[in-house]
Amino acid sequence: MINEKTQGSPAKARPPAGRLRRWLRRIALALAILIVTFVLLRLIYPVWTNARVPADAPRIAFLLDNTLLGRVGITDATYQRVMKAAGGRLITLRPNAAGDPVDPDAVKTLLEDKRIDGVLLTGGGDVDPNLYGGDPNSTMLVHRLRDDFEITLIRAARLKGLPILGICRGCQILNVAMGGRVRNLRLEPEVKEQHFVLKGHAVDLPPDSELAKIFGVTRLERVVSLHGNCVAEPAPGVKIAATGPGGTVEAIEADSADNEGWVIGIQWHPELTLDKQVQHKVFKTFVNRARERRQIPFEP
Repeated sequence: MINEKTQGSPAKARPPAGRLRRWLRRIALALAILIVTFVLLRLIYPVWTNARVPADAPRIAFLLDNTLLGRVGITDATYQRVMKAAGGRLITLRPNAAGDPVDPDAVKTLLEDKRIDGVLLTGGGDVDPNLYGGDPNSTMLVHRLRDDFEITLIRAARLKGLPILGICRGCQILNVAMGGRVRNLRLEPEVKEQHFVLKGHAVDLPPDSELAKIFGVTRLERVVSLHGNCVAEPAPGVKIAATGPGGTVEAIEADSADNEGWVIGIQWHPELTLDKQVQHKVFKTFVNRARERRQIPFEP
């Protein structure tokens, strides 16, 4: 007898067992590749790179990027490669995740204990707009603990006269730490389209800027640009060292009259460029400054 409810309704076709096994194998292979990549980038590559750096190389403080690229180790591996070429050794610092306020004295002690010669500030999520009076409704990946730690680190490093280099988000947090503001390009879609693109854009550098002297040029025809924010008003004692499309601030540097160390922030990503002869000069200069600073004793 035919059941009236099923009459005329074809049975659902089940996928062949062989096809299911093939998909499971593909998923397992993809997971294995991700795990191997993570282990190589986060654990093996940094150790291997540091082993090839001279023992007396300047020690550069470095915080891990809190975005996906940072979590899987791509940011770390990229900077390990660049800093090795420049002659520096990256020393990873991590803020205390216990929820306690960042202690300035503890950060000063950390710089001493780790024998830090310079500070590298890298990319990541947005700086908390509450730190500079911005709009909190149009931000991404805010990590307030990292903000507080880096601001304290910047101030301690400046008191010690350590050189500081900020890249992308690092440029923005550097400006905020010294009393400046951040411009949210997501509120300006036409401008943002020119700055969050792999093809990049050109930047112009004032001839009297420290950055122009380092690069040896007053214009770079292409920089790797991947940012949704940039510096708005530079902090007191800070001047603009490069500009880009839409009137964006693409680099800042401390006034030459400032005796609190060598300070440069770059909004684009020189570590991702293939033009090592020009843009990578900033990393070599930074490491050389750190090497020079090592000879000066710290007076609390």
